[in-house]
Amino acid sequence: MADRKAPGALQVEKTPDYEAMMIGAHPDDDDFATAGTSALWAKQGKKIVWVVMTDGAEGSEVPSLVDTDLMLTREQEQRMACETLGVQAVEFLRFPDGHLTNSEAARKALVRLIRKYRPRVVITHDPTQHFFAPDPYEKPDDTAYLNHPDHRATGNIVLDAIFPAVGNPRAYRELLAEGLPPYQVHELYLFFSDNDNTYIDISETIELKARGLQCHVTQFGPEANMLDMIKRWGEETAKGAKEKKGLEMQYAEAFRRIKLYVPKEENKE
Repeated sequence: MADRKAPGALQVEKTPDYEAMMIGAHPDDDDFATAGTSALWAKQGKKIVWVVMTDGAEGSEVPSLVDTDLMLTREQEQRMACETLGVQAVEFLRFPDGHLTNSEAARKALVRLIRKYRPRVVITHDPTQHFFAPDPYEKPDDTAYLNHPDHRATGNIVLDAIFPAVGNPRAYRELLAEGLPPYQVHELYLFFSDNDNTYIDISETIELKARGLQCHVTQFGPEANMLDMIKRWGEETAKGAKEKKGLEMQYAEAFRRIKLYVPKEENKE
């Protein structure tokens, strides 16, 4: 940390504009992890923006599909889902699906968007979560899920963009000419984590979450009914909320919440 009172020092902006920025690797990742929370906060009048890191061009079982056609279709599906949920804005960064790396270009793209929207909270993948594996002795019929490398890469890119670059006046100084000064993110939420400590009651938006997911026809087909599955997931998460925190919820989404900045007025409470 350098001297913030030095002559010519540029002050870091700490006042949010948007409540939250959800950053997922692929179209539908934000839906699965945060759609209930996004819809709930949007209903409360809070501004939400979603970011999709990759072009989604590997999200099909049909090798003959043209990459650009699939990308554009999936982006339109994502826009429809956001409209269903009340999400005000969505950004597509179009890095290659299946090949996302923690590159200079990826970090700079996120620094630009975070400074542009100034979200109070950034929500993304937990980069430390390499797999989800049930105990084979307790659940012999269940199989593990190896976390997609794009998911882990996204989490790492987000963390490395937030610190130090988003709030560093000397990082990507060309962004200053675009009217994008350094900014301090207040909180970070990580989803699909084994270290959840925060639970959001999405009981009033569970059906909106399912409707949003059904917009992703390329992934689930035109006749998909996502509600039963999403309710099961929400119920399981709500059980965790009760066991860990004593919270009573019908359906929930879970996050690992990390505080990065506490405003002075909040610190006094």
